[in-house]
Amino acid sequence: MAYFLTASYAGESLLSSFNWFEGVDPSHGFVSYQSRQDALDMGLYDVDEGSGVVRLGVDSTLRYSPLDEGRPSIRIESKETYDHGLFIADFLHMPPSQCGLWPAFWTYGDNWPYDGEIDIIEGVNTAYTNIISAHTADGCSQSTSIDTLYRGVQLNTECAVGTDNIGCGFNPSPEDTSSYGDGFNAAYGGVYAMEWDPAHIRIWNFPRGAIPEDIENKEPSPDEWGQPVAIFGGPSCDVNRYFKNMRLVLNINFCGDYGNAVWGKSDTCNDYAPTCAEYVADNPEAFANAYWDVRYIDAYEFRPRSRKPRPSRPGRPDRPDAEDEPTTTTTMRTQSTETVTVLATGYHHPHGPFGPHGDDAPLTAAAPIEPVATTAPVHPTSVNEYSYLGCFHSSSGFRSFHEVADGEDMNLERCVELCDDEAYAGVFGTHCFCAQRIDARTRATSKEGLCNRVCPGDGREFCGGIVGPREDDGPREEHEAASSRFALTVYGRVAEERPEAPPAMAPGSNEAAPKPYRPQEGYSGTVTAVAEVTVFPVSEHDWHFGHEGDGGKGDWREDGGQKGDEREGDEREGDEHEGNWKDSAFAIHGEEDDLEDCDEEDQGGRARPMKL
Repeated sequence: MAYFLTASYAGESLLSSFNWFEGVDPSHGFVSYQSRQDALDMGLYDVDEGSGVVRLGVDSTLRYSPLDEGRPSIRIESKETYDHGLFIADFLHMPPSQCGLWPAFWTYGDNWPYDGEIDIIEGVNTAYTNIISAHTADGCSQSTSIDTLYRGVQLNTECAVGTDNIGCGFNPSPEDTSSYGDGFNAAYGGVYAMEWDPAHIRIWNFPRGAIPEDIENKEPSPDEWGQPVAIFGGPSCDVNRYFKNMRLVLNINFCGDYGNAVWGKSDTCNDYAPTCAEYVADNPEAFANAYWDVRYIDAYEFRPRSRKPRPSRPGRPDRPDAEDEPTTTTTMRTQSTETVTVLATGYHHPHGPFGPHGDDAPLTAAAPIEPVATTAPVHPTSVNEYSYLGCFHSSSGFRSFHEVADGEDMNLERCVELCDDEAYAGVFGTHCFCAQRIDARTRATSKEGLCNRVCPGDGREFCGGIVGPREDDGPREEHEAASSRFALTVYGRVAEERPEAPPAMAPGSNEAAPKPYRPQEGYSGTVTAVAEVTVFPVSEHDWHFGHEGDGGKGDWREDGGQKGDEREGDEREGDEHEGNWKDSAFAIHGEEDDLEDCDEEDQGGRARPMKL
């Protein structure tokens, strides 16, 4: 089976080939979805014209009342509907593992649930594990015939929306620690692919550095990728009957049916606020990293090759060309990281997605883009049962961490062993810190290469880093670290995490509410043609959004962007100091008002505009 590219959604093609949903959220989220013009005016999206990378984000500057409609965000849906095909999406960044967030990349048919729903990427609050699920009309279930055809962990087997509204689904295998949120971003993102044919719907994910070459070459061959993470269909669920005319959807929701249901139950988010809506309304700075960086979303269609078919293989009568052999997942360590400086050749809005700009904003030539990594991270993806979650900085003084050791033999493995009884291990230089949880103002940074301090006990590893030191700091470096100008390399025990099954997200199409589900007898099989749109040639060497912290020119509010509430953000944290961090020699004094180069917040605690 050959695939031919029919649409590549990147850059302006992505923005103009998708509808911008602006109705009431069908999943009851605390969210206000914006039209394209309103999103532009609010600075919720931007595009790098040189690479075609699109950033889709949320408002991270204003405070709201829990009685408001919700925090402004984006939900886009493809204008085209599809029946079968291969869909490949490359994301450089996704919303992090953060209380209040419910991001998703998914598909649904307009006549929902009769036309089906497939959730490719989905998670909520502090989850680190992706959930891939299907939601259908009555009659679709997962039979034992697929038991040897996937490598993920199967959840429910009844796919019908039904009373519980949770469908059927899969988690990735335990060794896959980069499927969602902070772990996904720590691996510099990756690719999700969905193959939809008359027999099955199969879904794979590949972290950066492990993406098949045929995908990069735009000549995908799914039968060479090994077993998928998830598979739907088979004799007990006719794919042609339960899935048709589906749109591609990308959104960032807050709270909703999923987030509200698990708030404080499968996580500790209730430590920050009694309800999800209260937290989201009152903590804009928590969502400075809540964005998708979309490299491309490609749509391929089937066309038969002019060659002899390969012989059928036993056990797969409905997919004679597919491989049945299980794949082996290995833990990778990259000893060095290739970098490249890229000059963007296009034009862009100067204020980025988190600074207001409108149609009258001047267009300026793109500045040189800072060097970026183009291979997998230099950190081991896992140490024992702990997974690499990224380079973390904190505006709360890492209050949930406590120091357990300080030694010249410190490395990642030693710190993880010292934190064996706790959920997280963080390293800075000779210092090892442990935590049972991570507070809301401690999060993974998106700044490239921030954790670049060589571990004293292993020269091949990095143990934290300094946040924005000047080149002439010299002997002041240790003083800067002691005054909170540092970041931790963080590992977490998340491999065994099994999130609660999510509800269906329901269609949008700017309706006020989803149509009620009523079982029906008849099904239609209309096929919609796929239109061709401009293909943007991109490679891994063509992208990077800069994160300089010294000169964003967005029109930012000097009052902290408050709306409907005059309390200061730093007085709202609510969580108590949990360790002996302040008692250690590495204590933090005061807030991070002196930071010069932190990419997440500016000196007033507000989100900075992105500079391209």
